[in-house]
This record gives sequence, C-alpha cells and structure tokens, in this order.
Amino acid sequence: MSETPNVVVHDPRVRRVMNWVIGVAAILFPAAMVLDGAAPGLDWSGWTVPGMAVTSFLAGVWGIAVSAPNVPRSGGKYAAE
Repeated sequence: MSETPNVVVHDPRVRRVMNWVIGVAAILFPAAMVLDGAAPGLDWSGWTVPGMAVTSFLAGVWGIAVSAPNVPRSGGKYAAE
C-alpha cells in the first residue's frame, strides 16, 4: 500500500491539470478584481465575483477531497526522526 493513497483521483495527469486550473483561476480572478476596483471605467464584477466564488468552492473541495488524502501519514518515510 502506498504511503500517500489518493482515493478520489488516481490519475496524476488529472490532478496536475486540476491543480493548474484552480491555481491559475485563484490568481487571475483576484487580480482582475483589484484591477476592476482601481480603474473607474471597468465593471467586471458581473463575472469576477461569481468566478471567485466558484474558484474558492472548487479549491476547498479539491483540497479536502484530493490533496488532503495525499498528505503522508505521520510515522512514514518522511517523518521527523
């Protein structure tokens, strides 16, 4: 048995792509929101606010369902001696 079993998403390519998609969205939406707030002529809140809400939700679900199960258990190969 692996020290870091992923019981939800077994394919590492899917995990990598999802991490990139969620990570890029988590960078772009707040950046767009800052730009929107700084530029009076812009009004992007119609897509940035819902986009940030969806990104936050997906990041939380992904973290709990996929990333957390992959954290090595204490006492494993990388535990402090």
